[in-house]
Amino acid sequence: MSDALRPMTENELHAYADGQMAADDVSRVEAWLTAHPEDAARIAAWRIQNEAIRDMFGPYAKTLPEDAARLKTPPRNPLLARLPLRAPAAVMLFALGTATGLALPSLLGSPATATPIFEQASDAYRIYAREVRHPVEVWAGEKDHLVAWLGKRLGERVVAPDLTASGYTLVGGRLVPVDGVAGALLMYEDKSGKRLTLLLGRTPKKNETAFQFASSGAVETLYWMDNGLAYAVSGEVSRQALRSIADECYRQFQPA
Repeated sequence: MSDALRPMTENELHAYADGQMAADDVSRVEAWLTAHPEDAARIAAWRIQNEAIRDMFGPYAKTLPEDAARLKTPPRNPLLARLPLRAPAAVMLFALGTATGLALPSLLGSPATATPIFEQASDAYRIYAREVRHPVEVWAGEKDHLVAWLGKRLGERVVAPDLTASGYTLVGGRLVPVDGVAGALLMYEDKSGKRLTLLLGRTPKKNETAFQFASSGAVETLYWMDNGLAYAVSGEVSRQALRSIADECYRQFQPA
């Protein structure tokens, strides 16, 4: 079989896409791509992927001037030049994860959580803890109805922990979205009016995780997972105070 008719190997296609093909072989590859648009599309996707990786890691990479010039050289093959320089976001993220060895959860959070639970918790605190007239949907005076309603919507046992020993009393609670499904937000306040929130949401992870802290401006959040539920306590308090409150919440959420 002559070189002109020999199929391109994967290594040759990658070398062409990366600008590392020997000059004598370029015309042969381009002739192949003209006759095989599916391979031309693969090369275009690889180049888009490479560009995305360079954008991601550009601040940390040192590229030699001659490499930079080579990487910016547009494709010579007209078929490649006519291909769109866009790809579905999911395809691009998968390609990035495959090429760089990064798992998608490291880019997006956990598979079940596009937005980490601590971010959802701190956002909910900011929205509702500062609300004056309507901070909750159901007030503490209807506590039994509140926990029964929230528990039914979550499909899990919900408890409104008693935090009076820590100086906080229940204000009430509301239904909130957590990862796009029903979650619960319980609110507490001390005698000065300072508030805390406890966010509960379903999670496919059944294993227990240790307490972890996260900060967002002045808002501190302590979160953990236990037996299919994610918990997060948020407030503008010290981590020491938050840990004490989380310990109490954790204890009261354990089955009797």
